[in-house]
Amino acid sequence: MKENMEKIRETMTPSIFEVFDKMFYIFLEPLDIRYDEYDMEATISFDGTISGDVKVLLSRSIVKAMVQNMLGLKEDEITGQDMEDCSKEAVNMICGSFLSRLDSTKVFNLSSPSFKEPGDLESGEDICRMDFDSDNGKIGVIVRSL
Repeated sequence: MKENMEKIRETMTPSIFEVFDKMFYIFLEPLDIRYDEYDMEATISFDGTISGDVKVLLSRSIVKAMVQNMLGLKEDEITGQDMEDCSKEAVNMICGSFLSRLDSTKVFNLSSPSFKEPGDLESGEDICRMDFDSDNGKIGVIVRSL
């Protein structure tokens, strides 16, 4: 299981960097420590040659920067719906990029993304957890393999 999680980490990391760089113009740096003070969570499930889910954990400040950079809104124009939609789009793009890098010859079924306040953050052998920092705030990504 540990080898599988390492392959997931190696495949997921460039997907995260690519989406945040190209879509949101936000440059991330990996954190060496676990960060647990996130404000929002967007989740998507996938099913195919492997099944699981991807959670993107976000600080409020990074989501505001994502909305501003993607939609061109000023900070005082950003609504809660804008932040939810942008968070769900981020998890959708990250998961899609991850799965195409993992196996571009296979078809995966994706759920609709969901959005909520973060609950208890999971850990275990079937969990790959990564946290990142930027000038705009922090994000975490959790991939769970079923």
